[in-house]
Amino acid sequence: MKEGGSMKRILLAGLLAAITVHLWGFLSWAALPWHQATIHSLPNEDAVLAALRQHVNTAGVSRFPAEPALESDWQAFTEKYQRGPVGMMMYWPQGSNPMSPQPFVGALLLNLIAATLAAWLLSLAAAGLKDYRRRVAFVALIGVFAALVSFLTLWNWRFIPTSYALVMAGELILTWTLAGLVLAWRIKPAQINA
Repeated sequence: MKEGGSMKRILLAGLLAAITVHLWGFLSWAALPWHQATIHSLPNEDAVLAALRQHVNTAGVSRFPAEPALESDWQAFTEKYQRGPVGMMMYWPQGSNPMSPQPFVGALLLNLIAATLAAWLLSLAAAGLKDYRRRVAFVALIGVFAALVSFLTLWNWRFIPTSYALVMAGELILTWTLAGLVLAWRIKPAQINA
């Protein structure tokens, strides 16, 4: 087995899959309606934002109602929880440029790392996946795994709306199925062992 050739093949496959994932992500968010259908605007946004500015100064994730620090406060927490509202809020108090290049570059780098990792995992399993469809399915299952341990787990524990969780999980699975089409084309058992 030629390590250098295999590594170059994995890196090239990862790069091609990352470009595919990145382009699909842009298309999915910019041209298709499914994300916009599951993300809603705040009613009375100005009033809500004014209250947040006044009362929340720290960036982070807030959970409400807050879980009590003392067991003696559990009854009050339970009553608040049952009464609602219940949720989590991701919050960044400083403003930002919505079209800053930083998230786009960061996304491309993350896609490159993830796609190269998927390419490497596929190269490890390729000897048992001689058929193209099985190699695609292997990478698609990485997307299924990611969906299960991310958005679907948050749906179960943190009240992420079902429609949002399903769209995000579906996009992950579709994303890695598309990546699988590229990776399975570039990584074949005979090439890995050559």
